Amino acid sequence: MKYVYIIPFFLVTSFAFAQSTIKKDIDDKYLDKLLINSDSTLATEFQRFAVNLFKKGTSLNDSIFNETTRDRVIGICLIYKEKDNVKQELEITLNTLSYKDLRTKDFHKSIYYGKGREGFANFFVDHDTDEQLSMINEAVNFYLKHDSIPRNHPAYQFTRTYENDDEYFEKFFKTDKYSTLIIGSTYAYLRQNGNYIIQIEGGPDKALNKDTEELYVTDYFIDDWYSISVFIIDDSNNKAYNRAFND
Repeated sequence: MKYVYIIPFFLVTSFAFAQSTIKKDIDDKYLDKLLINSDSTLATEFQRFAVNLFKKGTSLNDSIFNETTRDRVIGICLIYKEKDNVKQELEITLNTLSYKDLRTKDFHKSIYYGKGREGFANFFVDHDTDEQLSMINEAVNFYLKHDSIPRNHPAYQFTRTYENDDEYFEKFFKTDKYSTLIIGSTYAYLRQNGNYIIQIEGGPDKALNKDTEELYVTDYFIDDWYSISVFIIDDSNNKAYNRAFND
């Protein structure tokens, strides 16, 4: 996986969004619009699986990332690839959610520099050759079709160990209901369902925020969704998605 690119999801933080005090959750009526029941491709099966997990999910357990071994969780991501800022075809790939505690522990430093914050960052594994795409697809099949963590697979090893020095950690918030919300150039809503963290990312309806700091989910978010991911919190039993998908 030498030439596989790492692409951070959240590159820009809008000051107005970051200062928002009204953080709305996603209503089921919008989540229902994400469900596709017309075919049974692996992509749409995964999308239904993820959205249904999200609908039944609750707030993230604050203790998930307290252990150093849990500073990064890996899962599967359904993502729109972009070219010249235009969404192209959907792909399934590996994705990570990383946590970092950026809060200052030193009282005197906090007076001068502020207390800091906790942050989340994402990156997914990209490809620039057919061979790399084949390796990513092979790792995805281990997860989805064989319910197994591909620990010895090069794509998994790359995702597990790669350190991106330029990775930017976005501040996260609690919504008015269940979700944790990352507000950056996109909105990323996260919920927990059992051993899974589900993340839905979509573009903000910027027209709503032109004159206010209020944050609402609208049809624009659903029409402009960018990625849907399901991360595994504890993979120590080597199981992935409970054979939810066909061989």
